[in-house]
Amino acid sequence: MKNIPRYNMKFSLILLTMGISIAYSQCVNVFGKITACPDFNDSLIIYNNAIRVNAFFDSNRAYIKTRTREIKNEKDKKEVFSLMLQARNLFYILRSNENTKSLLDNLAYIKPNPLYKDINYAQYFRQVDGNKFYQRELENQIINSEAPMPVYDNRIAPFLINEYKCVDSSSIYYGDIVNIPLYIPVIVKPISLLTLSELKLRNHLMQHEKYNETLFIKVKVVDLLKPEIIPSGSPVFLYNQYGSGSIIGFIKNRIFRKIRPEEYKMFVVQKYAQNLLENIENLNKWIKLHYGAYCIASI
Repeated sequence: MKNIPRYNMKFSLILLTMGISIAYSQCVNVFGKITACPDFNDSLIIYNNAIRVNAFFDSNRAYIKTRTREIKNEKDKKEVFSLMLQARNLFYILRSNENTKSLLDNLAYIKPNPLYKDINYAQYFRQVDGNKFYQRELENQIINSEAPMPVYDNRIAPFLINEYKCVDSSSIYYGDIVNIPLYIPVIVKPISLLTLSELKLRNHLMQHEKYNETLFIKVKVVDLLKPEIIPSGSPVFLYNQYGSGSIIGFIKNRIFRKIRPEEYKMFVVQKYAQNLLENIENLNKWIKLHYGAYCIASI
């Protein structure tokens, strides 16, 4: 057998390294378009906004929740973003001239309060970047401008579409019907910021086939707790091509401590991340590629 030239081996190693890097740095959005994976800040933006939006409608006595639709699969995820696109196009059309404004009045189930002031397109929709955007709701008639403006990321699908109705006859928004896609805060919160109780609650919610928003609101998280210890150090995440992030370990003092099989459930370690964790050779390559000359802890 002929010896392989050193430069060829080096070139092959570079290609392999690039391939591993690309495999774990690219994701696809709900429409199947390749894009950068959402990072810590992307998740934090969605999480902080979700808290405000959920709190507004769930604590507002003028509104009652009339219906919940669960976003269950990839088809539903794509559909909800398509519905948001249709809603903003219709919003623009219905307010573009006087003829369509009168059509909007005719379509209204309940005539708006005389004191109600409509909003313009810039107040209804705002693009942030190639993935994130602000949009108020799926309805196009009465719009409550006092509500926080939800932010969405097409790499992170909402979990519910809730319908609320304003039943306060003294409100200028009386008769308002709100159909709004919502994120569940504990599920979109960056994993590194989760408390142990939140981590257990998140795991509990994601184990169910259906996301139960009433459980998220009412459950006493202390009842889910057991005296377990989370390893110290900075968390390390692995992203798959769909933008799903999974914790695989912690780094402290130049040592990587991986999540162990008995901890998979507690840390909600996804199958693709388990596969890497259980292949020591590939895990070592991944760690060295992303963090340099760290070693896997023997404990």
